[in-house]
Amino acid sequence: MSTKKIILIIVAVLIVLIALSFWTGRQMSKFSPANAGMTPISAGSWLHLNPKAYVPEYSEIMPINWFGMKEMNSMQGLVAKIRAAKNDKRIEGILIEPMGVQISYASLNELELAIQDFKTSGKPVVAFGDMMGQGDYMLASFADQVYMDPSASAGLLLTGSSANVTFYKELFDKIGVKMHVIQAGEFKGAGEPYSQTSLSEGTRANIAEALSDRFNLLVDGIAKRRNITTDDVLAVYNNRDDLFISAKQALQMKLIDKADSRQALMDQYAIGKDKLVSFSSYTERPELGKNNLVAVIYLEGNIMPGYGSMSQSVISHEKVRRIVKSIEDDPAVKAVVVRVNSPGGSALESEYIYRELKHLSDKVPMVISMGGTAASGGYYISCAGQYIYADPGTLTGSIGVIMMLPELTGLSRKVGLRSQTIKYGKFAGALNPMEAYSPELIASLKRNSQGTYDEFKARVMTARNISPDKINSIAEGRVYSAEDAMAIDLVDEIGSLDTAIAKAAELAKLSDYRTGIFPIKKSIFEFLKDSDFMNMQIKNLLKYRHLNLEELTDALPDMIETNSWLYLMPIKVD
Repeated sequence: MSTKKIILIIVAVLIVLIALSFWTGRQMSKFSPANAGMTPISAGSWLHLNPKAYVPEYSEIMPINWFGMKEMNSMQGLVAKIRAAKNDKRIEGILIEPMGVQISYASLNELELAIQDFKTSGKPVVAFGDMMGQGDYMLASFADQVYMDPSASAGLLLTGSSANVTFYKELFDKIGVKMHVIQAGEFKGAGEPYSQTSLSEGTRANIAEALSDRFNLLVDGIAKRRNITTDDVLAVYNNRDDLFISAKQALQMKLIDKADSRQALMDQYAIGKDKLVSFSSYTERPELGKNNLVAVIYLEGNIMPGYGSMSQSVISHEKVRRIVKSIEDDPAVKAVVVRVNSPGGSALESEYIYRELKHLSDKVPMVISMGGTAASGGYYISCAGQYIYADPGTLTGSIGVIMMLPELTGLSRKVGLRSQTIKYGKFAGALNPMEAYSPELIASLKRNSQGTYDEFKARVMTARNISPDKINSIAEGRVYSAEDAMAIDLVDEIGSLDTAIAKAAELAKLSDYRTGIFPIKKSIFEFLKDSDFMNMQIKNLLKYRHLNLEELTDALPDMIETNSWLYLMPIKVD
């Protein structure tokens, strides 16, 4: 069968499936999603906290309870339900049973605060694990009692804090690709993997310092929760013989309380199987009766252009514009908290988002609450706030700009391609990767990068009242821990999301208020409709309808973003 026929079949199937989805959504919208398919909760029930895989800070998709579909776990949702369960007489306690959790330190801190508050009710919190990674253990360690299965095939893996960088320069050299990295900021290392074979000393030292602060935070947290010394925890990380820690060893190290089975835990606390209530089946009661609203905006993901709700993992100007309009149209909103969790992205999109938020902050008090990462473009948009809180586990800063410009002349020669441009105009055809870039073009882009960098620094100087003499000593692409950022005035205080909400209420002089979450949740059907998902998929497929299968494969690589200015944090830190 030809590639063209395959694509046409796929397009037809997509049309049928999406049309069916929208029809089903309209039919189901006649019923109440809040009650449909909900499990009745009886007295003596236990909330079952068992998140798996990645846990975002906020889920923009409304939960669906039909056909066994469940609500996506999010930090915001879990925290709200834990706080609601504190005073719910039907809830006896919480059983924590994480499996392969990937969650930021900032989100873990928010969950810990909610669980500690829950404990003040006198209700127990217990945890069980068999194969636990570091994120799983961090969440389990919030419990009063931690059980671990004694089987020899069970294990606890505590690894520490690390960052890995893969370098592509030698590969590019072999295939004839030259990556021009144009940056402003000495420590702005996002392009180094493509132009060097190792990190520059300044970039390496800066990242190492941030990692050291993150590791100390990890060690101190375990020591505090397990009531052992930091030396005890350091010995676990640095002196143990085996990669996996057995239950027997974990007990000796005081990392757990009991090496016993899950059934033993259930029996100990008289938890019947019919008494476990999943978080997706538990609904917190909304705040009522308070006219004043503090709006909490969750902005998470890379900053890039896009449709309003095209992706949960994207922060776009269009998405922020819609959120701001919703808030401006609501007279009850008296203050705003923006929760930022982003490594940055597009420089231009960051500027547009900054303007949108600044326009809002000129009307109502705005406080920034930084999540796990609020760096580069994430810090840029944070400058719109009047007050900035960083979580103890936040990484921030990275004030600098970069562009990566691939030159494919060597590769084209290897595969027998040549390029010739006929042009009128000094820069006509200037960005053709099949021809060598002129020194004049590179010099021009360097001047552009400096201008973009200067704009970033100007935003920071204005927002943080930092003098021109001081800005270069804290900028240049450096990444900071929360404590270091506060010491150099990039943030005002270290605190939780609740602390930021209280500050926003204080700035608005509110004594009685409730919170409202943005962006407003949408059903999966609204999400698809709003993102124009069907049209985008069809257009993407039809774009390649004339290519054969080999050409189609070659046309779909996962490439890095090039030819645009980026405010982007250099690496991802575990």
